[in-house]
Amino acid sequence: MKLKTLTYAISLVLVTGCSSPIERIENPEFTNAREGGHTNLFPSHFVGNGPHHINDDLDLLKPEEKKVVERAFLDPVPSHKYSKSFGYNFSDLVYSNIEINAEKKGELTWLGHASFLIQQMNNDALVTDPVFHEFDGFLGWLGQRMSTSFVRLGEAPVKAKELDFVSGVLISHDHFDHLSNTTLREFSKNTHLYLPLDSSSDVDYENGPKTEMDWYTHTQHNKTQVHFLPSNHNSSRGMFDGDHSLWGSWLLDDGQYKVYFAGDTGYSDVFKDIRKKMGAMDVCLMPIVAYHEAKRSVHMSPEDAIKAANDLGCKVFVPWGYGTWTLGCEHVHEPLRRLDLALKQSPPNFIVKTLKMGESLNYHALLSAVKK
Repeated sequence: MKLKTLTYAISLVLVTGCSSPIERIENPEFTNAREGGHTNLFPSHFVGNGPHHINDDLDLLKPEEKKVVERAFLDPVPSHKYSKSFGYNFSDLVYSNIEINAEKKGELTWLGHASFLIQQMNNDALVTDPVFHEFDGFLGWLGQRMSTSFVRLGEAPVKAKELDFVSGVLISHDHFDHLSNTTLREFSKNTHLYLPLDSSSDVDYENGPKTEMDWYTHTQHNKTQVHFLPSNHNSSRGMFDGDHSLWGSWLLDDGQYKVYFAGDTGYSDVFKDIRKKMGAMDVCLMPIVAYHEAKRSVHMSPEDAIKAANDLGCKVFVPWGYGTWTLGCEHVHEPLRRLDLALKQSPPNFIVKTLKMGESLNYHALLSAVKK
């Protein structure tokens, strides 16, 4: 659909040396008003440490999962009282019969954390936020020595070489658990990389063309309309570049289905704004982790994700974020248990599908059955 009479400012930025050109798609409504970095479009509904919800005070761990630990002196991600992964078996969350098939249509596959393979009805295949390795570079290495929260709990269920039919990669923001140069370089030549505005300096990628996009802009990828939309989050790749680059969410529209990937985000009126401008969503891929205390302003609890999905008019809700790292304060098992509880407390008007890593969902078949 057309946005409100917005004219996009599109320019080709030629990087020096042998680097490939970067297409930059700006929205004058935002770029002309920004000074000194990027800010969220709407304020968070959550301020301070909370509690923000009655479920915040619940103990959802089983006795055999409780292992008392002391916080490491320099650990930037506290585990509170208990270990965040004790009693968790990574292999239990990996699908036993992973099938990557280039011929699939109307199907998505969860690749762990924030990464999804989305195979549309028009044969276009794109991947969101692929991070199939440990975190990049010196800061990734340093983070792992400061905290086990930054160490993978298991290997990625799928490697980039198995996705040689993928023609596009979508990055929501530059945090290390969403942007991996090591992984990006393993994708096939001519794979198009889509980035938030001002993120190209964070990537080391020459496999294919790069496009930076502003909020509420769109471009054509083969037969698919690719929209970059707002979220409630932040960005930083180093120690002194906070909010230098943009962050956001992605919408893929193949003419039959709208698949929405939220990226990292807190709850705000941004979802109502997206619904107003873009219409209702068919499939919503929503984060449900790292929501304790002040982090609730930039991450969603399961209750927040449900509310956001209602705002978006989602028909199918797929949660993500759990099981790959312990980047929040909660135990690995908590998000899904809390989601189950939240769904019982407030039954939604959409379908909820929880996946294992490597498991696929044929949303075309699911939604076609609902229409009958």
